[in-house]
Amino acid sequence: MLELKNITLKWNSPKEKIFIQNLNLKIKNGEILCIFGASGVGKSSLINIIAGIYEDDLLFEGEIILNGKKLNQIPTEKRKIGLLLQDGTLFPHLTVEQNILFGMDKKLTYKEKSSLISSNLKKSNMTGFEDRYPHTLSGGQKARVACLRAILSGPEALLLDEPFSSLDPDQRNSFREFVVNNIKENKIACLLVTHDENDKIISDSEPLNLNIFQR
Repeated sequence: MLELKNITLKWNSPKEKIFIQNLNLKIKNGEILCIFGASGVGKSSLINIIAGIYEDDLLFEGEIILNGKKLNQIPTEKRKIGLLLQDGTLFPHLTVEQNILFGMDKKLTYKEKSSLISSNLKKSNMTGFEDRYPHTLSGGQKARVACLRAILSGPEALLLDEPFSSLDPDQRNSFREFVVNNIKENKIACLLVTHDENDKIISDSEPLNLNIFQR
């Protein structure tokens, strides 16, 4: 379970300005919560704080807890949190398989990793794409590979920051379904931030309007 307790975010410069105040939420493993709001309300800043990416002028109060463990002082790379952004950036010099391998558990053998990648590419209708490079993929295919890389890294929680917005409508709907299925199958607590009203349909509980936490 991912929990946020009394989260307050504020800018430290030029003077303290609170833009999110007393945010509390709980997301069970395998559930998706959608947070929405207009541009500039702090959606991406909230995602960054949970992931452990701290901006110089951004101060926060409260607790970030994942499966009973407080994360506030834990480095980004040790939080076991996956992050999927709207551009789904892949390493251009690496193949599809190499991109997905990048974040996978080092305790697994190459054979085990390769088997996981192959089975998940099959479920993604991308069998045989292991040796392809990003520049040869469509936008939807790149998005699926970026999603698989995030999920197969073994996160205990997944943060989605406008992951569907760069895709055309047909790709957006199929990729949205693909993401939901993977989150459910792997029982990952997921927080989605978006300004797209259509994304609200994948939220397992009432979507949260970030504007109501503003001051």
